[in-house]
Amino acid sequence: MKFTVTTENLLDGLRHVMSAISSKPVIPILSNILVEAKNDQLTLTTYDTEMRIKTAVSALVEEEGAVTIQAKKFNEIISRLPTGDVNFVCANDAPETIKLSCGNAKYTLHGIPAADYPGADPFVEDWAFAIGGKDLIDALVKVVYARSDDESRKALNGILFSIRSGIRTVAATDGRRLALVEAPVAVAEGSDATEVRDGEFIMPYKVVAELIKSLDQSKSVVVHLTKAMAVFETGSTTIMSKLVEQTYPNYRSVIPVSFHHEVTIPRALFLDVLKRISPVIFDSGDTAGSVKLDIVEGNMTLSASSSEVGDANETIGIALKGDPISISFNPAYLSDPIKSLSCNEFVLKFNDAVTPVELTGDPGFIYILMPMRS
Repeated sequence: MKFTVTTENLLDGLRHVMSAISSKPVIPILSNILVEAKNDQLTLTTYDTEMRIKTAVSALVEEEGAVTIQAKKFNEIISRLPTGDVNFVCANDAPETIKLSCGNAKYTLHGIPAADYPGADPFVEDWAFAIGGKDLIDALVKVVYARSDDESRKALNGILFSIRSGIRTVAATDGRRLALVEAPVAVAEGSDATEVRDGEFIMPYKVVAELIKSLDQSKSVVVHLTKAMAVFETGSTTIMSKLVEQTYPNYRSVIPVSFHHEVTIPRALFLDVLKRISPVIFDSGDTAGSVKLDIVEGNMTLSASSSEVGDANETIGIALKGDPISISFNPAYLSDPIKSLSCNEFVLKFNDAVTPVELTGDPGFIYILMPMRS
């Protein structure tokens, strides 16, 4: 195998695949990256038994071949090379000796035969759909904070993606709050289908984090699905992931049918005020502390207090439809959805100070949160 690739292209490829390298691999070779050179293209693959990432970059291939290299060291070496061409030479019958050079820098690295690298699981597509990269990232960012951090609760630790009657719903809940966002979904490009079939799947948090981090927002994503696997295909990168094979709870049952009161609040100003008063409780170490909202026609006063630090309050202008109310929330749970929105104003809908509250703002977005007892 012999090829030349620019440091820029190689680093871009490595950036896409390093997330599927485990710090404690099940088998030693999974700490390696599979490097394949063919048809003036360099393909990089990593796999951690849960997620497989493959990406391709342009290269000048003189001799085709494949080898695996210790991924973290290879990435560290390439990231420190000067801008220029990287020359890579490895005899296909002697993968343990890899010659690498860039400018005056020269390395001899040890590889493991590509034949020892685990292949991908068989994948027979059951259904597929297309979604814009920006739309997918936007939906995931708007709900991911509401998932459970408890990895033993696999369904709630993941993100639900559901399609019903041409509408896709992305949802997350930890049992104490719920975030969801809905929008129409398109038929996958090149598909013979005239409409998107109904279905749903639960994405593990690891692949959700990878999609948010690495997807190109300017490109569309085609999602190919079976009952147990999902393949996210965008540009020259493919991410294959196992799915959570559990049933997601009936999250819609916690959404109140109606509300008697609502308040419209300036989003950016509210966030700024919340940040200013929250340290009174957070700095005291009181993670169960609450922020109180005293809402009357035209004004809302946010206040927080602790016995160790003191108290703080600030008033902002709002628009109220309904009766005045005093209601308290966990400040982190209240700020999480607001930070993910782009609207100028958001709306809080409520019936009283002890039953679920609904927060809306951007199109299709709903957040349900229980108030705290003062």
